[in-house]
Amino acid sequence: MIDEEVFDRIYPYREKKEKSEEDRKTYGDVFDRRTLLAFYKLLKRTIDYVEFPISTGKEATVFRAVNKDGELIAVKVYLITRLNYKGLSRFIDGDDRFAHVHKTKDNIIFIWAKKEFRNLQAYHDAGVRVPAPVDMWKNIIVMEYVGDESQPAPLLKDCMEKVKKEIIYAIVEEMRKMHKAKLVHGDLSEYNILVWNDEPWVIDVGQAVPTTHPMAAALLSRDVRNIAALARKMGVAMDEKCIMAELGVD
Repeated sequence: MIDEEVFDRIYPYREKKEKSEEDRKTYGDVFDRRTLLAFYKLLKRTIDYVEFPISTGKEATVFRAVNKDGELIAVKVYLITRLNYKGLSRFIDGDDRFAHVHKTKDNIIFIWAKKEFRNLQAYHDAGVRVPAPVDMWKNIIVMEYVGDESQPAPLLKDCMEKVKKEIIYAIVEEMRKMHKAKLVHGDLSEYNILVWNDEPWVIDVGQAVPTTHPMAAALLSRDVRNIAALARKMGVAMDEKCIMAELGVD
């Protein structure tokens, strides 16, 4: 049975011989039937086993996992049971890369995962410090793990007092590379930036849109506004106008 085979290799079932109804109910939002089938595919070709969650949110859960070579990877699972159709649609509509894709309430989460994977690839190719995309299927994305055996990289919001304020300049440099890749992140802030070895790593790029998108200008302004506010929090004299100049935007 596929369910049992997959349960044996994913958290929290992997090391349990008996899977209680409470376990199944607790993780029902993550491990619904369609997600289990997607895991089954990836367990055959990329993932060896899944260890434990490292991040949980309203729309997705990220797990630490191990690949076929014994290396740590991150596995992001979009929650089919918590679909926000209208919220996702506005970032897909107007994106020419998906103009030919028939969008329905049943498949939009799969389109969204594909969009994030393509955005990760485009950013990675442009030299932006993002987790390198590895594989994907349906609502699951496999990517580079940022961290080490003892801990995943923390979000910037959780280590503000420990990082050097100069990290702001590194973040703006990543923004410059993102702009050069012709993709606007659209939700850039201390909540979507990891810090590892004193360097910023940009994550959660599903909503990123091409600079030709109808919402691109507004989303860029929001990113710039967020990072300017972050600079003020960290005591760095860098306002919105200065950031726009660094990006080469009038």
